[in-house]
Amino acid sequence: MIPILGGLLTGAAFGIVLYKVGASRFSRVIGMLTLRDTKVMKFAFTAIATASTLYGLASLFGVAEQWHLVPRVMPFLGSAHVLGGIIFGVAMGTTGTCPGTCIAKAGGRGGDKRFATLFSVFGLALGILAYAALKTPLTDAGVIATNQKPMTLHGLLGLPYGVVALGWGALFFTITMVVDRFLPEKHFAPSKESRTLLDVVRGEWSWLAGGILGGTVIVLATAQNGYLGFSGAALAVVGGVAHLVGHPMELVPKINDDILWRAMLIVGVFPGAFLASLFSTKSEAATHPTVKHTFSLKASSKALAGGFGLSLGAMIGGGCTTGAFIAAWPTLSVGSLAMGGTFFVASMATSNLLLLTRRLDFAKAQAVGDEVYD
Repeated sequence: MIPILGGLLTGAAFGIVLYKVGASRFSRVIGMLTLRDTKVMKFAFTAIATASTLYGLASLFGVAEQWHLVPRVMPFLGSAHVLGGIIFGVAMGTTGTCPGTCIAKAGGRGGDKRFATLFSVFGLALGILAYAALKTPLTDAGVIATNQKPMTLHGLLGLPYGVVALGWGALFFTITMVVDRFLPEKHFAPSKESRTLLDVVRGEWSWLAGGILGGTVIVLATAQNGYLGFSGAALAVVGGVAHLVGHPMELVPKINDDILWRAMLIVGVFPGAFLASLFSTKSEAATHPTVKHTFSLKASSKALAGGFGLSLGAMIGGGCTTGAFIAAWPTLSVGSLAMGGTFFVASMATSNLLLLTRRLDFAKAQAVGDEVYD
């Protein structure tokens, strides 16, 4: 498949999943971080379990190389995973977004604050430019490891990848079932009862369907010799634009098929989420909304700063919620485990602190999200 088309379609497919499962909703993400709405958590865990199982089966049946299903393992960056994870986590815990969901929300025309998502996207680009200036000083200071070799959990255990991957998948399926049993999930009542298969498709998808589809898209990206990571994709876009204007970046020394695929990956999320929004049933509350779309300088500034922190943290730490968590944990990368674990601790601490200090009204956020896909 032509790299541009393959990346575009893969990004669009994941953008549809992100929108339909509600992963680009502010209230859903903050709900996950505060354990008040665990749907996105269950979606992510199911996607990890699905991808791990598919990779593991391909490995055990000896078809991984033939089918191009050998997962790409991100390198170990040392203390950069902690620093980047903290920066990324604070931004995520404040804004309830990540690089991929910023684009999905913009494509799906989500949020009650006009242009806020566009400021988030602009912030992503600024964060990448800041990292380009900071990478050498951080490397010289020893924060970013110079000997960047892949390190894996199965390698440390001395076990075959396929065996550990299947166990990993089973573990996450089990955790998901426990979370579903004991922790809440918000239900946004639809304006139309689901009676046909088309109604189900047009409605908000369940975490199980979204997770299975999301995990499958991750594996299909690998089959194209690609990697489903949106911070790297954003870097490819910024690097490509820099080449076009005659100022190539050291981070993206040349434009090749891999860079084109990555760039189209994040570009594709926008039309995917847009199409998903067009063919989705509104919530009952959205049929008679009281929330007005307004421009807020405060919200736009927060979105800009959030986007900046997300991409800067992702660049330093080696990935985002997709590239260092959902798509990375099935690879059993130790670096990704460190990055993902760090930013989730930081983001949960940040969002819960905002709740405790009453700077975040979660009930209001859910009420707004019921009327306007937030």
